[in-house]
Amino acid sequence: MLISAVISAAGLHIFIYPTNFAPCGVDGIATVLQEITGINAGIFTFAINLPLLVAAWFILKKRYVIYTIFYTLITSGLLILFGELQFYQYVSEKDMLIPAIFGGIAQGLTGLMLRIGASSGGIDVVACMLHKKFSHKNIENIIALLSYLIVAISYFVYKDLNSILLSVVEIFVCERVTEILLRDRRHAVKFEVVADDRDLKEIKRAILYDLRHGATVINGSGMFMGEKKNVIVCIVNYRQIPEFLEMISKFHDVFVYYSDIMGIRGNFDWRKEEESEEDKRRREIRQKSEELQKEGD
Repeated sequence: MLISAVISAAGLHIFIYPTNFAPCGVDGIATVLQEITGINAGIFTFAINLPLLVAAWFILKKRYVIYTIFYTLITSGLLILFGELQFYQYVSEKDMLIPAIFGGIAQGLTGLMLRIGASSGGIDVVACMLHKKFSHKNIENIIALLSYLIVAISYFVYKDLNSILLSVVEIFVCERVTEILLRDRRHAVKFEVVADDRDLKEIKRAILYDLRHGATVINGSGMFMGEKKNVIVCIVNYRQIPEFLEMISKFHDVFVYYSDIMGIRGNFDWRKEEESEEDKRRREIRQKSEELQKEGD
């Protein structure tokens, strides 16, 4: 929480405020109000978040609200402190994209708050409250609309199209960084293979002993003819995608599709001692066959 607050406040003060554009969310409103009034944005950040957090206290989990309150207090206090100390600010007339990119990275790192079950306040709090009441609605679209509406309003303050474009770049970078943070570090791909019974044993052998992975077999049937089918679900890492595709290409009557997944929990630990006698015998025969083939070559 402390790391996220320091990075966010530093990103706003160093990159965004001197470049004259509005970031997304409540920070964007505070930035615009600072430009109009000359009052430090940290005061506006706290003032805007306070009623939202009071409302959230009665709707959301207390732990979520407490973490967000502390984050808001630290961020607002740091913004005021940076302003009083006239802390360093990055100013460049040659390359205006640098502040937007690094400001977006700093704001995107507030995704750390989401990882610990909290938020950076403002729009995120509104999103959580709306999701609590309307979980079936696409809340992300509403939040995106609000963010871009704030950016559009900022045009009438800065009166410069360049400010709008920088805001769009900052929002894009911020969303990408947050997305990366929310993804599990163990990236993986889910393969689903539709196969007949005659191919099931060989596919099982290839997955278990060649890829050293586990899999789950789901029984099903074809929709048109009603014939029995097996759906094999297997999670592999990115490096094994070519190996899996090469393995499955040996079976001409299977249908395979795969997709990216956000993350995984748990693990499949392949152990020789857990092999059945039949599987062990097949593995030994296969190994001897491969050795003989190499000697013949």
